[in-house]
Amino acid sequence: MLNTLWMAMLLLAFIGAAATGGMPSLAKAAAEGAGNAVETGLLLLGAMGLWSGLMEVAEAAGLARALSKALAPLIGRLFPEYRDVPAVGEKISMNFAANLLGMGNAATPLGLAAMDEMQRISPGSAPTKGMILFVAMNTASFQLLPTSVVTLRASMGSADPYDVLPCIWIVSFASLALVTAVCKLMERVSWKP
Repeated sequence: MLNTLWMAMLLLAFIGAAATGGMPSLAKAAAEGAGNAVETGLLLLGAMGLWSGLMEVAEAAGLARALSKALAPLIGRLFPEYRDVPAVGEKISMNFAANLLGMGNAATPLGLAAMDEMQRISPGSAPTKGMILFVAMNTASFQLLPTSVVTLRASMGSADPYDVLPCIWIVSFASLALVTAVCKLMERVSWKP
């Protein structure tokens, strides 16, 4: 469906440009858009590389274990079936830390590693309530420092790329609280082990 929508928009732009004699403008806009996309992609790739590298250094320096110990009471309460599995808690902690820094791309491999560890110790192929909660929390994560947004705003010439932080904090905290509450409610109402 989405591919059809994009194709229709491209065809309408092409037909409109051809009918109004705006083909040179369309070609110029397409070239400028492609150039901007490449610049933005490289900018985000650099920021993602920096934060992914910092997360690797933090993990090698033992921050994962320290963070896991600090978050153990919260993780144990949210994910009681993995309370006694330090590897899962460590991977969940690092995923939460990456999301906290707004590095969703760096959080993805950490989240996949956590899911692999949960699947390894879980019986059967069906997702557990902990897996479902983890995916939901990962999707609606709280972002203390949304580095991708700040990087994009700075690259586009924002006078204060950090001025959106209070709004992001409120919205991301509210979405995380809501999704966690709904998952916990659904666990009580309909979960059949």
